[in-house]
Formats: sequence, structure tokens, C-alpha cells
Amino acid sequence: MNEETTTIEIPHASMQELKQRGELPATKEGLAIELAMRIGDMLASSGASAKDTVVMMRRICQVYGLSRAQLDVNYNVILASYYPGGGSPPFTAMRNVSPMVPNLSRVYAVNDLVNQIYGGLSISKATKRFDKIRKADSAYPAWLAALAAGGISMSVQLLYTTSFKVLVLAWVTGFLVNRFVYLLGNRGMPTLFQQLFGGWLIVGIAAGFTWLNVHPRFNFLGYVSPTTIAVGCIFQLVVGARFVAGIQDAIDGFYVTATARILEVVMMTAGLVVGLVTGMNLLRRLGVDVYISSDAPAMGPIPAQFVAATLTAVLWAVSNFANRRTIVVTALVTILGWGTYSLALFLGTSQVMAFFAGPMVAALVTTILVRRFWQIPSFGVINAMGIPFVPGLTLYLGLIQLVGSSSAEPDPSKGAATLGTAAAIALAISAGASLGVFFGRPVSEKLMLIPQTWHQRLKKPQPLTPARGKLNHVVAIPPPQVSPETTTISPHREHIGDDADPHAPR
Repeated sequence: MNEETTTIEIPHASMQELKQRGELPATKEGLAIELAMRIGDMLASSGASAKDTVVMMRRICQVYGLSRAQLDVNYNVILASYYPGGGSPPFTAMRNVSPMVPNLSRVYAVNDLVNQIYGGLSISKATKRFDKIRKADSAYPAWLAALAAGGISMSVQLLYTTSFKVLVLAWVTGFLVNRFVYLLGNRGMPTLFQQLFGGWLIVGIAAGFTWLNVHPRFNFLGYVSPTTIAVGCIFQLVVGARFVAGIQDAIDGFYVTATARILEVVMMTAGLVVGLVTGMNLLRRLGVDVYISSDAPAMGPIPAQFVAATLTAVLWAVSNFANRRTIVVTALVTILGWGTYSLALFLGTSQVMAFFAGPMVAALVTTILVRRFWQIPSFGVINAMGIPFVPGLTLYLGLIQLVGSSSAEPDPSKGAATLGTAAAIALAISAGASLGVFFGRPVSEKLMLIPQTWHQRLKKPQPLTPARGKLNHVVAIPPPQVSPETTTISPHREHIGDDADPHAPR
């Protein structure tokens, strides 16, 4: 018996390229595991929770006959192991989660591909379709996604004002902050310093509008509140979606991945906080005034709030290259979530409870409908829905109260309380969304059985056969009894050639 374990790290190249170079796994089991890991890589890098990624990978392995495969996602590493038994060595593979721009349209296509695999798609066709999905162009140009990302700063302004001038300026400044941080990321700068320098830029923009307000002869725009512009820019750097994913992983029991994601959020938030605080202190030492109010602006009318929340979620979805169906569902779910939040406030609940109720109801409905009827990435819809609830204003005001500004003296106790409220709101949003997903999963799984039940009533179900895509397990062949004069070699694994049929019987 061969006791060794074969461990490989799958490179980041298309499966067809590996096949041409002779580096594609030669066994059926290896081919199925590699396809599952590549799909898991795309899901994890796009922001899917660890459990959803593992479930999707396990579905692929089970369809292709690898029911004993062991799969795990460890933040930025995917591990898979399969032991065929019968004396054959285990097959273990690992893959680093490749950093890539989240693309919800590709996730939608991958979800559809997994459903086709579950319906009997062959392994050879599945690998070719996945390569096409990976290499396919985005749903729309990158510049449009960049404009949508910058537009988030504009849409959140609708919560407080409907001034056309302020909205346009917020869009321009938000776009500048977004592109500045993107440029730093392309230069390989660590995320902590991207957030820090982004905070400096926000403070510099607020100082610029302050200077224009006190020099009317240079200000052709009229008075513009530096506070509202700065708050809009902060939404470019607040990482609410990753915090929700981290809390979801912790609830699902993936504690290593959850710890890493939450620590990443803490570091990014710390970078933003340090950037804002040091930026304001630096300007104060240089004698530059930044007039920022330490009081929260009044919320606008209810209809404007609904428009602001919906537009913010839709723009976030567009910035992540979501397709039209995902955008429509995102808009509807966001309206439901913001309506629940507004109703909770109307009934007299606390602000933190209202921030908990809105995302919970929206995530519950999203999980039930999306998992049952569409291949829409539910995590993308939930993350987009949570963006309007991000406590960017509360965080900013807490920092202003903590360190003071040209128009307000420092109040550490009040600032600490405001920052504590911001942390409680962030935790409430994440916990509400995670609880909604938790309650929605069993309901959606029950609904998934409805078509199967009707099929059983109308027609006798057919068992899954290798012709529908399932792979045969590798069975060790015992050596034949031969004489000492002869030698017989019995291969323990079947190889796939260019013209071989992966479903041909052995």
C-alpha cells in the first residue's frame, strides 16, 4: 500500500491552459475537486460567507461522486481532500483565494452553472463553461462602476438634503476619494494606509470647503456645509459589508475565517479613524480652520429617505457589477428593510433596535426568495441592502466630539458615547442580517423540496447515474496471481486524455 499523500497548490490559470501544458489533474477525482475549488475561490473572493462557499463546493463534489470529500475555507486558503479507499493514496489540494474585484454578474453565472451541474452537466462541459465565465467581460464598463461607487456619497446626502448643488458636489468628491484609494491599492499599499490617507483626503476636502465659505469672493458655489460633504465621503471608506460577512462566519462556526475578516474590518476602521484624527490635528497645527459641526443634521422627509436608501444600495450593486435581476431585487429588498426600520422608529423602539430589525427582515426575505427562485447571489443583495444603514455619520460625529474642531471644543465623554453608539449600530446591523439568514435557510430548504415533491407525484424519480455527470469511485484492483516469469501492471487510476469521454464506463 502506498501511504503517501499527494498535495498540490492549484495555480491561477484557466483549466484549458493547464490542460494544454499538461498540468491539469489527470484523474476524474482531481478534475472535479479542482473545479469545485475554483468555484469556491470566485465565491470567497467576491464576499460570500465561508459556509455558503463550502456548501456550493460540496454540492459539486457530491454530484461527481466525491461524497467523501472534505472541504474547508480558511479565510484566504481553500483546502480539499479526498480518500478513494481501496489502497489508493489520498488526494489533497489547496488553493489561495485570489484577490479580485467582486463581480456579482459572474457569481450569478456560477450559481447557474452549479445548478446545471446538479442537473447532470458533464465534468468536461462544466470546466469549459467555468473558463468562459471567468474570462467573460464585465456586465458594463469599469468607468460606470467607478461612477456608481462615487455616487454613493451623493445618494446618502438625500437622507439630509435635496439640494442639487450639494448632491453634485458630493458625487464629485466621493468619486475623487474612491479613485484615490483605488490608486493606492493598485500601487500595492497596505489597506491600513489606504484608509489613513483616504481620511486625510476627506479632511482636506472639508478644509477646502471651509476656506471657500470664509472667502466669498472666490466662492462661486455659495455656502456648502463641510460636514455633509465629509460624511458622504466617509461612506467610501466604511466597510460595513465585510463586517456582516465576518459576523455571519462566526455564527456559522467558521471562527478562523470570522476572526480574520473581523480583524480586517477593525484594521480598516482604525486606519480611517487615525486618518481623520491626525488630519484634523495636523491642520490645526498648521493654522488651517475646518468648521465642522458636532451636531447631527436633521433627517429629511420620509420619501427622500426611501429614495436615498434604495439608490445607495443600487449604486453599491452596480459598483460590484451586478446584473439587472440582482439590481431589481436589491432595490425591492432595500425598500422593505428601510420600511421596517422606519416602522420600528415610529413604534418608539430604540435606534439600535431599529437598525437590527430592518436588516433582519430584509435578509430573511432575501434568503427565502433568492435561494428558492433565482441564482442571484444572496450575500451581494444583503450587503448592498446594509450599506444605507452604515453609521458613517455617527462615527464621524463621534470623532469630531472626541478631538474637537474649529467650531467645537473637545468633549471626550460625549465623543466616546457617540462612538460606542456607532459600534452598537454596526453590531446590530450585522447581527440582524445574520439572524435573518439563519432563519431563512431552513425555510428556503423546505421550499426547495416543493418541485421534487410534485415530480414524485407525477413521475417516478430517476436515480443519479454516471451518465448525468456523476463520477465512479476509484476502486483498487487486486494484483492477479502470476508466475515469477511474468509481470503485470494494474493501474489504480484512470487518466483523461484529450479525446477521452469522462463519462465512459470503465
